[in-house]
Amino acid sequence: MPSLPLVVALSGLSSTGKSTIASHLPIIFPPPFYGLTILHVDDFYKPQTELPYREGLLDWDSAQSLDWPRLEDAVTRWRDGVSIKEGKVNPQPQFQQDATAVAGHVTKEQRGDGITQALLEQLQAGAPTPAPVRGLQRILILDGFLLFTPSVPAAFRSLLDLKILLRAPYADAKRRRESRSGYVTMEGWWEDPPGYFDKVVWPNYVEENRGFFVDGDVEGRIDDKMCEKEGVKVWGGETDGLAQTLMWVSGEIRKIVKENRF
Repeated sequence: MPSLPLVVALSGLSSTGKSTIASHLPIIFPPPFYGLTILHVDDFYKPQTELPYREGLLDWDSAQSLDWPRLEDAVTRWRDGVSIKEGKVNPQPQFQQDATAVAGHVTKEQRGDGITQALLEQLQAGAPTPAPVRGLQRILILDGFLLFTPSVPAAFRSLLDLKILLRAPYADAKRRRESRSGYVTMEGWWEDPPGYFDKVVWPNYVEENRGFFVDGDVEGRIDDKMCEKEGVKVWGGETDGLAQTLMWVSGEIRKIVKENRF
């Protein structure tokens, strides 16, 4: 029986290291046994003229800002074996963070704290080798800020095999977000206006993800029963560095591939 395609949703608060983690996964799960594709949800924004507002500010961090039908079509076609590049599912990125890492080509400066070549080789060696009869294991990594919360269409959520939520303390996430120089968009260049994190980013994150935490406290304890019910794996929030996060995320992928639970 051929390997089933695996869709991994890597979601969470802005500036928690999602793109950095995603960019290292092709190194850990390389050919010829794996075919790993990264799809950045930031490439699926609606036109700027159609974005909602919050607190008088243009809201790039709301589920209503994304073109869900187009994203759902991209994931569905990938599942059906259409190359995202060849099939032109997403021919032109709309929203790119300045100086992001390119998948599979990560410079030393882009590795993040504690992510060394030795660690990558260790994690690569630990990746399970699919049985020859199963052939290539195709994996799609969705890198996005909201991927399986209540405002996301149920039809899209049903396409996800592994749901991972990364988090960071408020202060750390705010510092990282506000240190960014800006973003390239289809319409030009975007820089967060003053107060954007507190008025838009953080409130959206809390409203969408509070159900995964006890008493709705997103910096508190994980609600294990709710997360189990929704099939969500949660990591981070204290002092976890990117190296520990990468080890955990790759471990969750290894487990589901090895057990074929999707």
